[in-house]
Amino acid sequence: MNLMDYSVAVIPVTKADKSIDLFDNDYQPLNADDRKNWQAYDPEVYDGAPVGLQIVARKHEEENIWAMAKIVDAALKTRGCEITNYGHD
Repeated sequence: MNLMDYSVAVIPVTKADKSIDLFDNDYQPLNADDRKNWQAYDPEVYDGAPVGLQIVARKHEEENIWAMAKIVDAALKTRGCEITNYGHD
């Protein structure tokens, strides 16, 4: 849901992997909200969950955000970050 009516593109990047995305006990949360999110992370729960990149621009910048998203998507694909069944196992 886009409550602010900003131009947005969302690009699937990868999926969470419990063997890579480990809980970091040394992390120092920035504030109370950050601490709450950090403490809620469980690699077992999030394993296989989709991970995406969201690009946000000002209102009425749809063409620009689309162009930026195409560039970012192409760059990610050259690095091997391509999901063909994003969200559908």
